[in-house]
Amino acid sequence: MAQTPNIIGTTVMQLLKERGEAATPENYERTYYELSGLPRPAPPAEVGKNDPACINLLSVLRQMVQEITDKTEHLAHDLGEKNQGLSENVSNLKSSRDKNEILRLLSTVVMQAGSIHSTVESSHQELLETRQSLNAMQEELAETRQMLNEDALTGALNRRGLEQTLSREIARAQRTHTRLSVAMLDLDHFKRVNDEYGHEAGDQMLVHFTSLIRSVMRKSDALVRFGGEEFILLLPETDLRGAHFVLGRLQQVMARSPLNYEKKQINTTFSAGVAALKPDENGHVLLRRADDAVYAAKNAGRNTIRLAQ
Repeated sequence: MAQTPNIIGTTVMQLLKERGEAATPENYERTYYELSGLPRPAPPAEVGKNDPACINLLSVLRQMVQEITDKTEHLAHDLGEKNQGLSENVSNLKSSRDKNEILRLLSTVVMQAGSIHSTVESSHQELLETRQSLNAMQEELAETRQMLNEDALTGALNRRGLEQTLSREIARAQRTHTRLSVAMLDLDHFKRVNDEYGHEAGDQMLVHFTSLIRSVMRKSDALVRFGGEEFILLLPETDLRGAHFVLGRLQQVMARSPLNYEKKQINTTFSAGVAALKPDENGHVLLRRADDAVYAAKNAGRNTIRLAQ
């Protein structure tokens, strides 16, 4: 049965105590992923290395985790002392025969119980507020991670996003014995667009091309801006014939959807190469074969689709 994060977290704290290790954020994180079996996220040195916002967020997160550790340790110690005092007074209360002594002890027990309740309520509120802050930070980290994987101009995945997505899709295809095709697309004569209309028009063309590709994509597909005017389309559960059909539709859409820029219509085409994943093939080889097919399409006169062997 799958364990919830709360159960795993409790087990982690107990295991750290048994090992005699301090409940530092580093030890907690390492042990948490050790017990949960979940893939451990890349360390800050690899993710958001040069992103000040991400670095600051991670720093604040570590500080908050340490504060939670300190609060829970203090709470446990405080409750332990109060519980001991309460137990002693209850024991004395049971053995006492003097009415005044009984009333005094009873009053003390009530006060101690109230103090314990107050301590728990205060700590509960503090931890609740911390949890809300952590939830907000988790959402912000997710947004930051998404930004790191996206191309700023088009919103498509960038090379970093490609590495993660392609690895995941190849692993899935090999595990489920399903098809996976990769299409590499290159806008034809893109330099001419920049030279004749300016770089702003070139940027608009890239955004326009991205929107047209998305119009023929499925939700399960992934679009990557590989660099400049080159794009990659990942097509899970799709063979060469299916990928060729998708790109054919894209050609038709582009033919009737020129870019409208400053009251001018700019027409362009693309060349594409398609490769289907072979058994035991890695992402690097798969992309290289798709790139070779693009080169063949360019040599064939552009506005052409070529299938890799």
